[in-house]
Order: sequence, then C-alpha cells, then structure tokens
Amino acid sequence: MKTPFLRIKAFALLVIIAIFFSAFNLKEKKDKSFLETYKGTLWKYGEPKDGLTIYAQINVSESDPFEIWLYDVIDDCYLYERFSKSGSTKVLENRKNRVKIKIVESSAEYGIFTLTIERNELKVELDSFINGKLFKEEQFTLNRSNDKIEQLSVCEK
Repeated sequence: MKTPFLRIKAFALLVIIAIFFSAFNLKEKKDKSFLETYKGTLWKYGEPKDGLTIYAQINVSESDPFEIWLYDVIDDCYLYERFSKSGSTKVLENRKNRVKIKIVESSAEYGIFTLTIERNELKVELDSFINGKLFKEEQFTLNRSNDKIEQLSVCEK
C-alpha cells in the first residue's frame, strides 16, 4: 500500500522540479540582452535595382555589435564594414528590446545608433553629433532578410 503512495509523491516531486526549471528557463530567456536575442539575424534596406541596398547583421559581442554591407552601384559589389576594427564602437545600452551604440568617427564627430525591433522590422535611429552638439537626426527601417550574406560580392579594398 505504501508503494503507490511513494510513487505519487515521487511523481509530484518530479513535476514540481520540472515546473521550477521551466520557470527558471523562461526567466533566463526574458533576461537576455538585445545582442544575445538577435545575434546572427540579418536585416535589409532597399534593393540593388533601386541603387541603394544595405545589409546589417547583429552580433552578440559588445565590441563587435554589428557589421554592414553597403551596395556600391558603380562597382556592382558590396562595401563591407566591421566597426570593431577601428575600436571606436561602444555599447551604451543593451536591453532586451533595445540597444544603443556609439560610433566615434573623429575626436569631434560621433553617432549614436538606437536599434529596436518590432515584428520583422529593425527600427534604426541615428543621431549625429559634432563637437558634442546634435547635428542631424535620421530614422530608417530595415526588414528581416533570409538572403545568403556569404553569396554577396564584396568589393576589393
């Protein structure tokens, strides 16, 4: 008679443990940063036939948060830029739904990119500064892409 009761207790204990770990994993997923959540995703703006195409890939690394490919209509290839090479990139904020990245162009010029994702759209706000003063504000949207980035023709440097 004790055996069925012990089995029920053991089963109940396993269910409680499973629920605990499941809740822990859900919390862990909610706590991921923007870069962790969207690492490896590819985003696209425009089409080559229109003369302007930009691809952006989000990376998990704060020292290398994203890389871009910009279509060069004259040479019919893509200019590739990885911002980590210059050492001028700094992640200012990295929350689940938003990342803010500062890119320094020179001692007087820098830009702050704010990236957010809504459905299959990457919203980008770019604030450009000269001598610490806001010079220009731009907003644009990239769409999620399944294109094969490794098949792009990259321009020779």
